[in-house]
Amino acid sequence: MRRYGSLILFAVVLIVPFLLRGAIGKSSPGKIAVEEDLRLILISPHTEGIRREFNDAFAAWHQARFGKPAMLDFRSYGGGGSDILRIFEASAGMYRQLGTYGYDVIWGGGDDLFNRQLRRLDVLEPVEIDPDLFARVFPSPSLGGVALYDLASDPPAWYGTALASFGIVYNKNVFDYLERPPPATWKDLRDPALRGWIALADPTRSASAKMAFMIIVERAMADAAIEGRSEDAGWADGMGLVRQIAANARLFTDSAGLVPSLVSQGNAAAGMAIDFYGRSQVDAVGDARMGYIEPVNATVINPDPIAVVKGAPHRELAVRFIEFVLSDAGQRLWNTRAGAAGGPAQTSLRRLPISPAVYADPRDFTDRVDPFTSNAGFNKSERREKTFGILGELIEASCMIPLEQLQRTRMAILTSPRAAELDRRLGTFPFDQGEALRRLDEWKRARPIERLKMQRRWTAEFREEYDQLRRMAQP
Repeated sequence: MRRYGSLILFAVVLIVPFLLRGAIGKSSPGKIAVEEDLRLILISPHTEGIRREFNDAFAAWHQARFGKPAMLDFRSYGGGGSDILRIFEASAGMYRQLGTYGYDVIWGGGDDLFNRQLRRLDVLEPVEIDPDLFARVFPSPSLGGVALYDLASDPPAWYGTALASFGIVYNKNVFDYLERPPPATWKDLRDPALRGWIALADPTRSASAKMAFMIIVERAMADAAIEGRSEDAGWADGMGLVRQIAANARLFTDSAGLVPSLVSQGNAAAGMAIDFYGRSQVDAVGDARMGYIEPVNATVINPDPIAVVKGAPHRELAVRFIEFVLSDAGQRLWNTRAGAAGGPAQTSLRRLPISPAVYADPRDFTDRVDPFTSNAGFNKSERREKTFGILGELIEASCMIPLEQLQRTRMAILTSPRAAELDRRLGTFPFDQGEALRRLDEWKRARPIERLKMQRRWTAEFREEYDQLRRMAQP
């Protein structure tokens, strides 16, 4: 049923921009009329609060600078970056026929979506912004080994607009009930006392969820190197830890944004979350009930990009909007308290600006966190992220599809006389990074029907491994 819903979603998102072209420029009673050329069409996974606050602020900025209001027309939906990618994959033929995708701007979804996947589809148009603004926002091209704007083309095809990190959101009341200390590291999520209490998101549908899992794996690889072991072996450790965490899962949800909500309601004790989802939910329910923590030296800081789409109907307006988002006025919207001067009108967005200049005056900021001086993260490495393109599929085959069997296996292991030995085996993936890269290459070359067969074969391999572990756990 979910797959049919996705097909319907793609059709709607693809067709609606063209069906509405005739209506663009008309205003509803009581609303400010906006000319067609000043209505920017965006595709974005951003929340309603971000859409509303930036729309209102951009309209006022454009009115003051150009004498006319502009409007952000968001074509968004419940999916994340992975669904944005699928939409552009499905609309390649439309672009060849019409010379446009019907969108002006892609905004949000994570740097991997822009830097690798959308680049592969060749849907981004490099654009130049005001040189003085560029120098102010990007005095350095990277942070912690992560590019803050597109370094592969000149001018850049995408620009980071905000920074995001990843951590653990948890319900303090549930942890008190379970008589367990609050989590401080990723490994704490594998605690057997949390069986059935962890909420996770589907990494094949959510780019932020996949990045959170990648962080766990990459940190394990870095630890292995520090210990004098191979990073390939560390990859197997990290994926094994993912399995142990998944064995505690209550569910895998389609949207990473739902995880903090499930935790705040007490339907889960903890889950992995992108920083602004976690902080916003803590802000909504209060820190007496809920907490958000980033494991020290075990998170990464990523840019959330914006880009102009090739064939954009309103290219000039798209560049203006990018310059507004990167201006001090746009950057301060991310973290200034709602209602304060220069901040959002209704909703505190709880996100970190990408411009280091605005941190010099953190007046009315909701989060006194400066990512340019923080020590919470560690340097990313493209070498350690080579399996990112297959990570979601491997987690699906090893954890999501056989979830019930994985959970029964760990339960049998933990009640076995050989518990310590067998849990170490479960916590070590049955193959290393080298084999994962071989499977990635096979996956890239496969047609859809072949991929389905591969997924079934991989899942059967993990089911067989779990059956064997349960047999070994018997007294």
